[in-house]
Amino acid sequence: MFPMNSQSFSCFSFLHLLFTVNVLFLLQFDGGSSNPEQFYRTCGDTFSCGNAITGIRYPFRGSNSPPYCGHPSFVLTCDDQNNVTTIDIMNMTYRVLNISQTTQTMRIVREDIMEGTCPQQMVNTTLDYSIFDYASMYTNFTFLYGCPESTLPGLSPISCGNNGVYMFPGIQSPGSCNASVMVPVLVTGGGAGGSANGTGLDQVLQRGFEIRWKIGGKACSDCVKSKGRCGYNFDGNQTTCFCPDPPYVSDTCPMASEASPGNAQSSGMYM
Repeated sequence: MFPMNSQSFSCFSFLHLLFTVNVLFLLQFDGGSSNPEQFYRTCGDTFSCGNAITGIRYPFRGSNSPPYCGHPSFVLTCDDQNNVTTIDIMNMTYRVLNISQTTQTMRIVREDIMEGTCPQQMVNTTLDYSIFDYASMYTNFTFLYGCPESTLPGLSPISCGNNGVYMFPGIQSPGSCNASVMVPVLVTGGGAGGSANGTGLDQVLQRGFEIRWKIGGKACSDCVKSKGRCGYNFDGNQTTCFCPDPPYVSDTCPMASEASPGNAQSSGMYM
C-alpha cells in the first residue's frame, strides 16, 4: 500500500465530508423515498375521506403518506368504512368535522364524546398553543366525576353511563368530587345550549369547536406560487418546498428564467 500524501488525504477527507453531508440531508426527511427527485411526486396526493373532508393539503397529510409530506402534528387518519376523519392532538384523538384551508381553521370534537355524552378519558381538552389556537367563540363545560350525593343538592347526575357525573357551564374545581374534565363547546348565535341535567347536551358537545393553525402559511403559499409542493423538514422543524426540477428542495422553486447554477440552493432547509 502506497503512503498517502497530505494532498490525497485532504481530498479523501473532503469527499468523506461531502458524502456525510448528503446522507444527513436525506435523513432529515424522515421516512419514505430517500431520493430528492421523488419528494415532489410522492407529496402530490391530497387527503380525502368521505364527502366532508376532501382535497386536503399541507400542513396535513394522510397517515399512509410519507412523513415529510406533512407537519408531524397534522396527521389525518380515515376510517374508510364510516368515512370518519381523526387527528391526534396532545395525546387526545379528535374527530375532524370540517377543514378550511382558506381560513386555516378546522372544527373538531373529542372522539370519546362522539361515543357518549360524557368524556370517557379523565383528561382536560388542551391545545399546543405554539401550533393551534381557538378560532371562534367558545365556552367551557366542566364534568365532575365521583361526586357524593350530598355535594350538589337539588341536582341530578346526567345520563352518560356513569353514576355521580354532573355537568356545569364554565370552569369548576373538582371540590369533593373525584375528578373534573373541561371540554370547550362552540358558541353559536343562540349560545352554547344544553342544561345542567343533560338535556340536549350530546348535540351541543358534538358540534365540536373551531381551532386555527399557525404554521406553514406564508412559506407554503410562496412555495405553491412558485409551482412547488410544500413539505416538512424534520431537521429544521419547518416548512420546505419540493420542486419538479433542480434544486429539488428549496425555499421556493426557481422560475424557468431563474433556473441557473448560481440560483440553486444547496440545502433548501429554511422558510
